[in-house]
Amino acid sequence: MTIPFYKYQGTGNDFIIINSFNTEKIQLDVNQIQHVCSRKFGIGSDGLILIKKSIGHHFKMEFFNPDGSQSFCGNGARCAVHFAYSSKIINDNPCVFEAFDGVHKAYVCQDEVKVEMSNIGSIETISVDNNRELNSASYFLETGSPHFASYVKKKAELDLIIDYGKKIRFSEEYKNEGVNVNLIYELDSRRIEMRTYERGVENETLSCGTGATACALIHSAHSNSDENMIEIETKGGILKVSFDKMSNGQFSNVHLMGPAKQIFHGQIEI
Repeated sequence: MTIPFYKYQGTGNDFIIINSFNTEKIQLDVNQIQHVCSRKFGIGSDGLILIKKSIGHHFKMEFFNPDGSQSFCGNGARCAVHFAYSSKIINDNPCVFEAFDGVHKAYVCQDEVKVEMSNIGSIETISVDNNRELNSASYFLETGSPHFASYVKKKAELDLIIDYGKKIRFSEEYKNEGVNVNLIYELDSRRIEMRTYERGVENETLSCGTGATACALIHSAHSNSDENMIEIETKGGILKVSFDKMSNGQFSNVHLMGPAKQIFHGQIEI
């Protein structure tokens, strides 16, 4: 079977997008997903996205991690929205789409895409005993995908992300369901630098949209800041997260903003 595909990246987070909007015949099993996401034997990516029709919304985004598991992906969602507009699947701006964790609204402004995040819960503080290596604050937050985040005191400690990420990811608490692991370095009350180890990829990625969202909200709570927008520096570029901070410590009206770009398109035989 020969399948057309499009390759996208959002701040270095790269994705394969397959347009199944006008046909439901394109269904990939776990082995096929793992194959096309392989950087040695396939196209190579941090995830695969199927664009499908939705009942009641503009489109449906099915996101698969490179291991074939499903979740919500913030940067993948921004790329999917950009693709849907550039491919003339939809023309309305904003649009509303279905995803793994529910329904999202998104806005396109040239090569920038802003996605409204959903299911933002309370921030859980993790005890230092569970921190394992870094003697600093650690937190857990669900932003469509589960995220564990620890602060580092020195920028150079961000380089610990792969070893630290694996220890948390495969620890007793998280080894079954998995967790994404982030390290945060505070630049000031409005800016942070972060690195992410992603479950499913099982390695560091250049960026993570749900991770950036989690770290931005964590930083707002951690620094007790009145700012309503946090700028996040990832290895792949700059993301921004805006929000309304509620009196009970929770957050509403959360949006993830950043660039999305098509790299190339082609066909693959699977």
